[in-house]
Amino acid sequence: MAVIRDVMPAFELVQPTSAAEAQKILEQNGSDALILAGGMDSFDWLKDRIKRPKVVVDLSGVDELKGVRTVADGIEIGAMTTLTEIVNNETIKQKYGLLAQAAELVASPQIRNQGTIGGNVSQDARCWYYRSGWPCYRAGGNICYADDPDGRNREHAILHADRCVAVNPSDSASLDCSRCEGCHAHTKRRACR
Repeated sequence: MAVIRDVMPAFELVQPTSAAEAQKILEQNGSDALILAGGMDSFDWLKDRIKRPKVVVDLSGVDELKGVRTVADGIEIGAMTTLTEIVNNETIKQKYGLLAQAAELVASPQIRNQGTIGGNVSQDARCWYYRSGWPCYRAGGNICYADDPDGRNREHAILHADRCVAVNPSDSASLDCSRCEGCHAHTKRRACR
């Protein structure tokens, strides 16, 4: 029988059912915990054995973090709301069309069905050096290996910078929120609500 040597590191999976329970678990475990939303970015870190959490906190059972709600001055979008829900929501399409368009640009329908808005806006840089554990600027080092004539920088859009040249891979985080009707995100430093 063949022995499989390259497997995900073992971890304890915790599945809270409320935001308060999730917060308590995260406080108890600190840096030993990893938050799992849709999992599209998190599983890459785990499969590549770069992140080795002792506890993975799966937020898929926390209903209060899902959905789109109308509020007095706009809408609130829960972090666990799938990108497909954002694309198909009538209020978002009518009043925040740019967000719906950006969410529709994310990968494939299968990924939009699984991926969440919270995960999409908070996914980490796709830099090969950073994700492979090189001591670059983003990882606390003093060099950007991608910003070099011989560097692998196909995934980067900014070169010859003073520091890290990796860009945010999120489609929905890169939109110009000031163009959304009733959006105050640019003054509150968060995504369109």
